[in-house]
Amino acid sequence: MLKEIIMQVEDMKCAGCEGTVRKQLLTLQGVYDARANFKSGAILLNVDVSFKPVEAFKAIKNLGYTPVKPPE
Repeated sequence: MLKEIIMQVEDMKCAGCEGTVRKQLLTLQGVYDARANFKSGAILLNVDVSFKPVEAFKAIKNLGYTPVKPPE
């Protein structure tokens, strides 16, 4: 079973940033799809219900980007 998570990242500046973030998120266990939009700063994840959103937050932060806050 899947759930959708929406996150915000403040400092994606270009399509290259989108690709970097998306590629990293897709390596996380339980992430089935990841979409990023640098213009809005939005990240949309389709994940397994057991996925812990804080893992995505950490992965984005480790890339040097600023996620707004860990989702619940």
